This record gives sequence, structure tokens and C-alpha cells, in this order.
Amino acid sequence: MKIPIFISSIILLITLSISPHSHAEDVGAVKSVDILPYRDALKGFKSAVKANVYEYVVENGDNSSILLRLKGTDLIFTLGTDALTMVKGEIKDKPIVFTFVLNPDADIKSRYPHITGIDINIPPEEQFKALLQVAPQVKRIGVIYDPSKSQSIINEAEAAAKKLGISLLTRKIDSKTEAIDAISRMEGNVDAIWMAPDTTAITPESINYMLLFAFRNRIPLIGISDKYVKDGVLLALSFDSEDIGRQAGEIANRILEGKDIKEFSIIKPRMVKFSINLNTAEKIGIKIPERVIQLADKVYR
Repeated sequence: MKIPIFISSIILLITLSISPHSHAEDVGAVKSVDILPYRDALKGFKSAVKANVYEYVVENGDNSSILLRLKGTDLIFTLGTDALTMVKGEIKDKPIVFTFVLNPDADIKSRYPHITGIDINIPPEEQFKALLQVAPQVKRIGVIYDPSKSQSIINEAEAAAKKLGISLLTRKIDSKTEAIDAISRMEGNVDAIWMAPDTTAITPESINYMLLFAFRNRIPLIGISDKYVKDGVLLALSFDSEDIGRQAGEIANRILEGKDIKEFSIIKPRMVKFSINLNTAEKIGIKIPERVIQLADKVYR
């Protein structure tokens, strides 16, 4: 029996619609912990990526069940160092897009060609320029850091300071317990303190001490995020969590569409926010020009 042409056409269309090339891809999104910045980034990611997104949170114990599910996805999106560490060595046949990683290894692309992402560090030069707009009298900036984690960014910071006509006083530490003593030894030798993005140097205890040190010595403290400005740090340049998620989602789309992940370099956030705390400025005796206040994205009073 002959099948009418229009019925044949319908069958063909149905066949094409269920072909393996037409289904939506699956993405596994892994958070190191379930915190607001990661949730905001995931919201942005979901708004941009054209795929089904399945969420997971790294557990303290066995993560084998999560890894097993991730192996069945088309792409993995990680938020935070723990999430990236968990998957990068275990899953090498799936593209991985990361963010919220402090100081990603300079050679991560050569060692893990299936990985790309967004480096959340704001260039030191941009941070120092913002400081000089707020406090142009600053000539010496102090910083503590762990050479095993942050030497490359300190090198970049030293070059930026020299370019801007200021000096950078560095104090090396090898463990978190050395941080407070290293900060104390800067007293009288610095006009400002910079929080470098270093997981050895930046702990709840060291941050509290940096705030105390800055207030006691009436000097500016440059933070690593808007959160710390709200808590009393004078200023910070930070990224927009939701937009960084959208940025990662756009990268994921291009990879899912067939572009080789090896062609993607690690990039910086495209949207940076400037925050200042006027209450802190008053307490340490700094008068911030009105034109600078107008430039700020967030002003705490």
C-alpha cells in the first residue's frame, strides 16, 4: 500500500524531531558549598545556557555518586575550588568550565586541556588605581601572601605598584597561623593594606585583624569583595556573581555547539563593581571626593 506524500512528510518530521542531535544537552553544576554568591552565579548560568542543568553540592565524605552522575553529562560547570578539585582529575573526557577559583594555576590549561573558566581575580593595578582615587596620599601598600599560592599575582602587583609610583611591602607566610604576626610587623611602615586573593593569608581571623590594624593605624584596607566593604573595609573592586554565571553560560553554549574547549583561554569577569564605605572613611580621617563617590556602584554610609 502506498503512503500518501503528506503522511510521509509528517513521519519524516517526527523522525527528525527525535533524532539524537535534537535533544537538549545536560550540564552538571557542582557547588563547593551552598552559599548565596554561588546561587546567584548559578541563576545567571541557567539564564544563559541552552541545556538542562542538574545541581550538586560537594559533600564532606564520599562524592563517588556525584562523580558517577557527572560522567553522564555533556559538560560540567564548577563553582569554587573544592568543586573543581573534585572533578578535574576524575573526569577527563568532559569539558569543564570553572569559576570562583582564587588564583587558578598558571599552567592549568596545559595540564588539563579539557578545562577552561573565569579567573575571579581583579588585576592589582585596577585595585591600586581605585585606592589612589580614594586616598591619593598612599605611597606604601602592605600585603601578606603564601608564595606557594600567590607568587604570580604578587609579581603582577609589584609591577603595577612600580608603574603607579608606589611601593609594595610584602610579607611571606607559609601557614595561616603566621598571618597576624606578619600583619603586625608592618606597623609604621605602610599607608594601606591590600587583601591579596590568597587562601592562606585570607581567613576570618586574619580579616578581623586586618580591620583592627587598619582602624588602629587609620589607614585604608582594600578588600576582595563587596561583602567586606559592608563589614568595614574601606573599598573593594569585585565581580558581579550573577553576571559571571551568565558569562560562564555563554562559554558553555559555544562548547556545547561544537567549539573545541582547547580554543578557550581563561578569562576575567567582564563586569566589575566598585564599593566604598563612607563611615569607615570618616573614622580613619579620609575625605573621599564627591566625584569618586558618584563613580561607586555601592556606597555604604
